[in-house]
Amino acid sequence: MPSKINSKQLKLFLLMQSMFILPLLTPEIAAAAVIIKDTNYSVPDNAYFVSPNADSNNSGKSANSPLPVEKAVALAPNGGTIVFLNGTYRNVNTRINKKLTLQAHPDAKALLKGSVVVEGWVADGSTWRKDGWSESLRLNSMKDITIDPDYPLAGHTDMVYVDGESLKQVGSKANVGPGKFYVDRANNKLYIGTNPGSKTVEATTEENAFSLSSTSQGKASGTVIRGLGFAHYAEDAIGIWNTHNVTLENNTFVWNGLRGAHFRQSTDGVVRGNTFSFNGANGIRGAHANRILLEGNTFSYNNVEHFRKDYTAGGMKVIATEGAVWRNNLFEHNIGNGIWTDGSSYNFTIQNNTIRNNEQIGVMLELSHKAIVSGNTISNSPCGIMIADTSSVQAYNNTLSANKSQIIVKDSKRVNTNRAEIAKGIAWITRNNVIENNRML
Repeated sequence: MPSKINSKQLKLFLLMQSMFILPLLTPEIAAAAVIIKDTNYSVPDNAYFVSPNADSNNSGKSANSPLPVEKAVALAPNGGTIVFLNGTYRNVNTRINKKLTLQAHPDAKALLKGSVVVEGWVADGSTWRKDGWSESLRLNSMKDITIDPDYPLAGHTDMVYVDGESLKQVGSKANVGPGKFYVDRANNKLYIGTNPGSKTVEATTEENAFSLSSTSQGKASGTVIRGLGFAHYAEDAIGIWNTHNVTLENNTFVWNGLRGAHFRQSTDGVVRGNTFSFNGANGIRGAHANRILLEGNTFSYNNVEHFRKDYTAGGMKVIATEGAVWRNNLFEHNIGNGIWTDGSSYNFTIQNNTIRNNEQIGVMLELSHKAIVSGNTISNSPCGIMIADTSSVQAYNNTLSANKSQIIVKDSKRVNTNRAEIAKGIAWITRNNVIENNRML
């Protein structure tokens, strides 16, 4: 649900934010290699194996005869396991409508990229041009209201990387310079302002790596994805729709156009031990993602596309979600809020997280009801905790330090008219909140 707490309302708390926020995107960080976690998952006897550029005529039944990803997903039975061998996987955009386990081979580093390597550059004045660039990515699924006027191209899904460093998209060839790119759709040309000589240039061509769904053709509920890396996808690396009990474990989601993962109408998800960094809008978004559990994850430097910080962007946001649990996670340097509940979310727990150096609010509870916020360490943000049009919050045993404002409790004129939600206590009225035994330094 849209937030109506805009930047003007927060002006008082944001005036000195530059004192608290460390530089977000140094060249060294921007060009850093994708770091995939070490894992050692056992391989069942009936597993299918995949590798980059594998032959679709292989059997897939051994590491010596691997299949392409899409073919393995098609052949694996419900409940089967697909094992990813070492390497960089491109052109993976696969729908899953059965229960599968997708996992890295022991000690393998499997990275799925939604980009392709672009070669054949031609010098064009002070820029370089790729002719015949016919990739036509649509505007992403974010609404116009999410666009910050200072960053009007945030809604465009094109992305270009030179030796791993993200280039900034501009709206015309005339504006192309070092570190920038322009897509001339009318003439099928791609321009970059960074010399591609002896460098690897990658440009995004795929929207999602995996789309999990449950339809009349099959159900992906119960799917497990673990130990993999995802980068350069135009929208969500993993989209989960009407699919329950999905587990994401020890994966790395970086430099994706919108989010690492998106849970929609999908309950009982488990998100454990993952890294979500440098994604376009959020690390994760959840809508009707009831009882989602998030533990031991890192959410950092998200919203690199600079979507509106007062509407949706930041570390993680859920709307209309019951029973979410955040515990033992790290939220830092997000360009927006760290944790954000909104749109009639209720009965959730935010416990023992480290939340620091976020550009807006550490924990934002908005249009929500019934929460426990305890044992968190929240520091170096314009506001530590904000309770806005939210009721029955118990905030205790938190340590808040070096925030411009430690805790803000706020009520506005917004009133819920949904009778079913009101009956649950979700009235969008700030009341019955208990704030006690917090350390404010």
